Amino acid sequence: MENLAKKTETVRPTLEYGIIQDEGERTFTVQTSFGVVLSEQAVGCLVRPKSGDTVLLCMDESERCFILSVLKREDDEKTRTELLFHGNVDLRVTGGELSLGSDKAIAFASGRISMVADRGEAVIEKFSFTGRVLRAQVKRIMVVAGTVENVFRRFTQRLQDSFRFIKDHDEVQSGNTRYLVEDTLTMHAKNANHMAEELVTINAEQIHLG
Repeated sequence: MENLAKKTETVRPTLEYGIIQDEGERTFTVQTSFGVVLSEQAVGCLVRPKSGDTVLLCMDESERCFILSVLKREDDEKTRTELLFHGNVDLRVTGGELSLGSDKAIAFASGRISMVADRGEAVIEKFSFTGRVLRAQVKRIMVVAGTVENVFRRFTQRLQDSFRFIKDHDEVQSGNTRYLVEDTLTMHAKNANHMAEELVTINAEQIHLG
């Protein structure tokens, strides 16, 4: 019976308050009422402890010690709160929605960001994009804007068909302009003016005027 009682004995953990003295990558030095102990951050403790934080500890007689929660932080408005996970993390919501909100800003930083959705909407008052390479592959693009201004060092387009409908004025200003047409070039206007300061040249096997 005594052997059976020894086998069924379990280690009972106790709770203790502590103050973080020093931060490590995985372990923390914590000041308690009975001395300084080394403690690990529990998986369920999402907020990474900082020096000076008051924490709740769970410890047992086998000298295992875990930080269960960060209870209080001095100057919490100035100190950035960090949620730390190790390994792969999935954040899932079933049967509802997930919203992220901030009074000031939301920032994302990663070596790679991927988004997959059936439908997406974005409402941004002012948007700025800075990058080195931009590639887009879509079936259809529709843009409605009051004013569009593009500035490029070189602009190349390859199209099967191109149509432009301009209601009022169309103007091109360039140093040199060249049109290469394989088959037929047709220009139709009510009135046409061709002006040159020095020379006008027309070369063809046949020229019909009138």
